[in-house]
Amino acid sequence: MLLTILGCSGPYPAPGGACSGYLLESNSGKTRLLIDCGSGVLSRLPDPASLSGAVLTHLHYDHMSDMLPMQYYLQFHPRTRPLPVIAPLEPREIRNLLDCAYYDLESQEDRELGEMTLRFLPAKHPVPGACVCVECDQSKFVFTGDTNETPALSLFADRADLLLMDAGLSEADWSAGKPHLSAMRCAKIAREAHARALILTHLNPQYDPAALLQEAQAEYPGAQLAVPGRKIPV
Repeated sequence: MLLTILGCSGPYPAPGGACSGYLLESNSGKTRLLIDCGSGVLSRLPDPASLSGAVLTHLHYDHMSDMLPMQYYLQFHPRTRPLPVIAPLEPREIRNLLDCAYYDLESQEDRELGEMTLRFLPAKHPVPGACVCVECDQSKFVFTGDTNETPALSLFADRADLLLMDAGLSEADWSAGKPHLSAMRCAKIAREAHARALILTHLNPQYDPAALLQEAQAEYPGAQLAVPGRKIPV
C-alpha cells in the first residue's frame, strides 16, 4: 500500500497546512481510501471522484469539514454510484450534514472495501469514533484517529507495518482525561505493539514539532513526524 499525507494539523490547520486527511492506495491502484477529510484536505486530494470509499474516524470538524464542499465537487464530477462514507452515527446533527445524494453513509463495522480489509476499534474521545486498521497487499496499516489510551490499542496495532498516531499533546499537558495522546505515549504504544514504523500526526500548531519528536524518539527512536505531501510505502 501507499500512504499519502494530505494534512496532519489539529484541531485547526497550521498556516498553509491542512487538518487530518490521508489517502491510502493499494499497490494495484484499484482501491483508493480516504481516511478523514478535515479543512484544507479536498484541495490536496487527487481525483476525489475515483475514491473507492472514505472513512471518517469521528465527526469533529477538523476531521470531516471538507466532506461538505466535496459534495459540490461530486456534483460537477459525477460518479456512477454514491461514494461509500463510513462514519460514526453521532453526533447526529453533524452526520445529517453528510446525508445527501452523493454519499452512501455506512456505520463503522468491519468490512471489505475493494482489495482492503477494514477493522475498527472504539476510540477514547469526547464524541464516538474509532481507530482503523487496514490490511491489504500483505501489509497492515493502523491509524488511531483521535484517542487517549485504551487497553486494547496495543493489541489492535500489533505488528503494524505503519502506525499513524494522534500526538495532539505534549507529555506535560497530557492526563488520562484529555482527548488526545501525547507524543511520548504514542511511542510507548508503538513499542509495545512492535510496530515497524511510527508516524506522529494531529500536530497542534501551538507546539514545537521538534520537541514532540524528541519526546517520542526517547521511547521509539525511529519515530517520525507527519509531513503534508509525503508518500510512505506501507
